[in-house]
Amino acid sequence: MISLRRLVTIGALLSLSVSRINAQIIERPVPFDSAGLVIVMTPFLADRAALRTPWWPVSGEFTEARLFTANDSTYVLAVTRRTGVVERYALSGIDRDAIRAVVSRLPRETIMARTDARNAFIRGQTLLGIGVYGPAFAGAIGGNDAGASAAYLVVAGGSFFAASEISRRMFISRPQADLSTNAGLNGALAGWAITYLFKGENKTQYAGAFIGGVTGAAIGVRAARDMTEADAVAAGFGSDIGSLIAFGTMEALRGDRSCTFDPVTFVENCTTRRLSNRSEVAVVLASGLIGYPIGLLYPRNARYSVTAGDVATLGTTAALGAGAGIALLSRDASYSHFATLATIGGVLGMMAGDRFLVQRYDHDRDQADRLSLGTFAGALMGAGIAALDSSFRNNPHVIGGLAVGGGLAGLIITERYLHPKPDAGPPRFRVTFNSASIALLAARTPGNHSLLNVRF
Repeated sequence: MISLRRLVTIGALLSLSVSRINAQIIERPVPFDSAGLVIVMTPFLADRAALRTPWWPVSGEFTEARLFTANDSTYVLAVTRRTGVVERYALSGIDRDAIRAVVSRLPRETIMARTDARNAFIRGQTLLGIGVYGPAFAGAIGGNDAGASAAYLVVAGGSFFAASEISRRMFISRPQADLSTNAGLNGALAGWAITYLFKGENKTQYAGAFIGGVTGAAIGVRAARDMTEADAVAAGFGSDIGSLIAFGTMEALRGDRSCTFDPVTFVENCTTRRLSNRSEVAVVLASGLIGYPIGLLYPRNARYSVTAGDVATLGTTAALGAGAGIALLSRDASYSHFATLATIGGVLGMMAGDRFLVQRYDHDRDQADRLSLGTFAGALMGAGIAALDSSFRNNPHVIGGLAVGGGLAGLIITERYLHPKPDAGPPRFRVTFNSASIALLAARTPGNHSLLNVRF
């Protein structure tokens, strides 16, 4: 028989255990910085803030980290690893204050970089879904109009949700967003080119474009993990400009296809081009693939600073140079001459942009966008001036020349208006002549007067 004392003891233990079961621990999230902007700590921000032990206990790769508190004196750091495992670390108030002080010193642009990159990645992949993935998938499986339409809508809309889920599960940097968009487009073109070279059917070519696009985007995300923003933009630009130069060169070498009709024999005699379509596609494909590593070497090996905005300005100057080459064409010029002058002009324009813009200044991406808009606006104004006079309307040289001149004027005016920062690269070798020293020497003014100044 159980005694009364034992019953009281058992009842007390049961009541204590029930109270412990019903007790709840409520934790609320707290920001890592004083401004309340950093709610989620990413590897990018942790690296920029140089978080380290002993107040930052995390080591190795992780996806994200969040900070929680229950009573404003003790804190818990929840860290999510790439495998999905969540690790929790207890932090003291002193540790939290040390982390807060370091993170609060980060520039606002650095803190907002994750949000901008995530949005850029989702936007780029959604546009690719609408313009590349969707049409390619529809062409690959669509046996009828209804099936093709359904396939297009599913893939075009699904690309947004797929990109959103990817950016939620993993950290997406701005270089990854840039290179994945570029590689997605070029990968689709490469997939089509490969199936075309192997004489695939239409559906096979569409399938190659779809697989190539998705694969290219995935490769771009992975390859850009250790790249800077300038590296990613330059790699994509190298592929694009390499393909365009190869295409222009091949079109110039292929010659023009001309046909003559004999009214006596009723036979049409045509001269075929010197190069086939497949040879041109192969050269353009190879040039685009080789352009990625060559473009990557540009900012990494230049003796001056090259930013992502600097690379973007080269596209503007290349287009302006190509327009100048086209303006030199006569009215009866052949297509081969058109390709030749456009290619040469584009290359010279790119070289001029490197010499006068990239080597002298450091442009950010907003400045590069405004520079291209200013150049385009100036070209429109130049063409508008040509349209005012009826004698100019039938002269392509005048119209093209005024358009190019207006574009160049717009570029120069916009560049002066933007006033970009001087190039931050190492100083280059310079020799300057001091003409005032001649007068000082002639007047025998005491002191050291240098005629030439040499700077390294």
